[in-house]
Amino acid sequence: MAEVIQLDSFKRKQAAIRGFRSWSRRFKEKLDEQTCLSDLSNKALLFLISPGDQNIFALYELVMGVKDLGTTSDFFQLEKAEKMEVIDISIYLLDQLRFECMRRLNWLEGSARQRVPIVELIEQYPLLKEQGTNLVPPLSESHPKYQIFARLSELEKETFIRKQIPEAIEKFSKSLQD
Repeated sequence: MAEVIQLDSFKRKQAAIRGFRSWSRRFKEKLDEQTCLSDLSNKALLFLISPGDQNIFALYELVMGVKDLGTTSDFFQLEKAEKMEVIDISIYLLDQLRFECMRRLNWLEGSARQRVPIVELIEQYPLLKEQGTNLVPPLSESHPKYQIFARLSELEKETFIRKQIPEAIEKFSKSLQD
């Protein structure tokens, strides 16, 4: 049994090395198989949540590295199903990164997911998708719009939180410039 655990640990470590290779160079941070969303620096988080192509390709490269599918230059050569999986997982990670930004602003309540290693989030995505797990954390009671949020239905709450994302990114960016 110990051999199985060591093999899983070794595989996860190798997946992290492949996945975080470009991120480690880009952000000049030590990233490994234990790195969680909450461990990312504000600078790295801002880059990853900002609008544009560079951030989504950085997410593709992470996912492709973890799944041992090559680098972003190989993306367009992937089979359609693999390409769709990379896109789906990247969008999921982008959501989780944006929620992390909102948590750092104290706009969202904390969740257990922020303490799950990023590599594990990628590896477990098919299971999370299959379970249909709702991944949008609740708005913090300290948020100025909490009373509006509290009166909404569950479906409306998710939409409400997602509508706050552009403002959160702007506020997060400004907080880093001060």
